[in-house]
Amino acid sequence: MTDPTRWSIDEMLDLAGRGAGKVDTFGLRGATLVSMEEVAAMAAVLALSGLKPIPPGTYPAPNHVTRTEGERA
Repeated sequence: MTDPTRWSIDEMLDLAGRGAGKVDTFGLRGATLVSMEEVAAMAAVLALSGLKPIPPGTYPAPNHVTRTEGERA
């Protein structure tokens, strides 16, 4: 299990922002420049934002929102 005191909230957001900035600035090339620490911070920010992880090889639960006839998705 990872250390829960790995970063402060500010450090985590800074790392995640730096990683996202590389991708935003350089596109696919930027994705190759992101460090493992920045990827971990981005994943932590997504998890704290409510994103539910989907394990490899599985599919998300279908969206069972009822719609009325003629209503668009």
